[in-house]
Amino acid sequence: MLRPQSNFAGAHVGVTLGWRVQSSREEAMTSRSKFAAFAGAVLLSALVAGCASANQATSSTPRAGGTATMALPPGLYPDQIFPLASIADVSNASYVSIQDFYYLLWRPLYWFGSNGSPGINYKLSLANPPTYSNSGRTVTITLKHIRWSNGKPLTSRDVEFYLNLFEAERTNYFNYVPGYIPDNLTGQSFPSSTPYTFSLSFNKAYSPTWLLYNQLSELLAFPQAAWDRTSSSSPTGNYDLTTTGAKAVWSYLNSASVDVNTYASNPLWKVVDGPWILARYVPGTGYSAFVPNRSYFAGSPHLARFIELPFTSDTAEYNAVLSGSVDYGYVPPSDARPDAGRLRALGYKLVPWVQWGIDWFPLNYANPGVGAIFKQLYFRQALQHLIDQPQYITTAYDGYAYPTYGPVPLKPSSPDLAGTELHNPYPYSIAAAKDLLAAHGWALNNSGVLACARPGGGSDECGAGVASGQQLSFSMLYAAGSTTLSTEMAILQSTAHQAGISISLQSEVGGEVIGTIFGCNPAQPSTCSWQMGDASVNGFAWTYSPDYYPTGESLFAPGSVANEGHYQSAEATRLIDATNVQSGTRVLDQYENFIADNLPVIWLPTGYYQISAIKANLSGVLPQDPNVQIYPEDWYFAK
Repeated sequence: MLRPQSNFAGAHVGVTLGWRVQSSREEAMTSRSKFAAFAGAVLLSALVAGCASANQATSSTPRAGGTATMALPPGLYPDQIFPLASIADVSNASYVSIQDFYYLLWRPLYWFGSNGSPGINYKLSLANPPTYSNSGRTVTITLKHIRWSNGKPLTSRDVEFYLNLFEAERTNYFNYVPGYIPDNLTGQSFPSSTPYTFSLSFNKAYSPTWLLYNQLSELLAFPQAAWDRTSSSSPTGNYDLTTTGAKAVWSYLNSASVDVNTYASNPLWKVVDGPWILARYVPGTGYSAFVPNRSYFAGSPHLARFIELPFTSDTAEYNAVLSGSVDYGYVPPSDARPDAGRLRALGYKLVPWVQWGIDWFPLNYANPGVGAIFKQLYFRQALQHLIDQPQYITTAYDGYAYPTYGPVPLKPSSPDLAGTELHNPYPYSIAAAKDLLAAHGWALNNSGVLACARPGGGSDECGAGVASGQQLSFSMLYAAGSTTLSTEMAILQSTAHQAGISISLQSEVGGEVIGTIFGCNPAQPSTCSWQMGDASVNGFAWTYSPDYYPTGESLFAPGSVANEGHYQSAEATRLIDATNVQSGTRVLDQYENFIADNLPVIWLPTGYYQISAIKANLSGVLPQDPNVQIYPEDWYFAK
């Protein structure tokens, strides 16, 4: 999932794991330093114990009706309603538009997230488990007998319609990776004689786990009978069956999605297969109110209404929590310990929300001025040595975070964790960073900044493309508004200075940072002016969704949208390809160890998604989904 989705930021047959777009709120919980780990464990145990007792006290028969309110992240709100909307029009938070918005309206064929695990959930999936034939190259999928909210059956024609739009406008999809779905499809069969069964043929036999978690997970159904039109006045038809027609349909639907003033009134968006129908949307703020879809196949919601409340800052949100006007909110980490008793007295239970995600900041390998420096492994190693993760956790997260050493999250616990990630391969050490840089020809100049004194590509030289006298002086572009992120950047600047590296900090509105970082096109060097960056708005990291198995095609494959810094490595690509076709954890371990060692990005601690403040009388909320998805259809106010 693209950051800050999340990735938009992406978990399976025989495996219990799963993240965009994209993600971690600055509110985080638990430290890996000895003291913070102990304190965090004590607090976590207390919170969970309190939470369990609260649930037991309210586990009576669900009461139908009522309105539940949930706080959106500070400064972020859904701004796209069409699931295949152009990435050029995503100006706010892609992951909020996905997990907190259109997943409430339209569900993917395969749903991931079950009882606190990021794994496959067939009960909430629109389709039955896939079957394989043709030596694993052909996948046959049978849909459950489900109806759209307008009463029409959901059939394989609706999936075909989605795929035709996807194929026609693949480069507009936020999670598109060249060579992967739909590029790797060699055939499709949607026989009218079996309207609930269809088959997809792939160019090779892939690992069933990877195929389900990272390819079939991308499939949706769109209401073809309602959406297959090229304008609001055109009749519905079968325009999608040609590429030209599919492009015209996509253009119409995307333009309707840009018109935020009609989100709650446009008949297009009333035809859903998810548990909710959008009843009200306030443009510019993202205030969203939903009412139940009584045709939802897994059971109509208990609540009469569900509302998402936007906030401009975490301070404003927390004030709303303290006033009791939010049923499901969050607490800034600095307030969690001192205010725990006060919040319980106000009728809230505090529950940390673990996400299936990781955090980092990218380096721009495509920058024409400093990209050559970033391509040197020794420099990335030196820079990682300057990341004092225990200090970040203590100072920036108030102890409520845990380290990130590689591409597989440390939480929730996973059998996919390989050896390199269990211990920091580049522990904090200014001396180690200095030694690495000195050994490769860098010396302090009169300004106290390291400059290249031995240019060249030798083992003791600065590296290919690095000019004589070029300085280790960089700019760091990051999203404004997050105390956590600002604190991390300040610590980095200070630590780097001690090693002879100058980093100037530049904060901008999150949307502008995203536009700058993702607007870099290596074929047009003028668009690649940023050097170091962090597009993680308000502290959001990468969550493995809608690719749930933690392989690297969405993050580190050449040309992938989420490969912010345009990292390229032939060995990384080989290992990524191997994880796609080979089953088992051995090949995933090889990929994971290489990425942890090779440092395509600079790892930062990962915070808990948030410290949730949940009204004690609101049941059905727990456990919270590590894919950062919400299930308000399960919520109810106890009698």
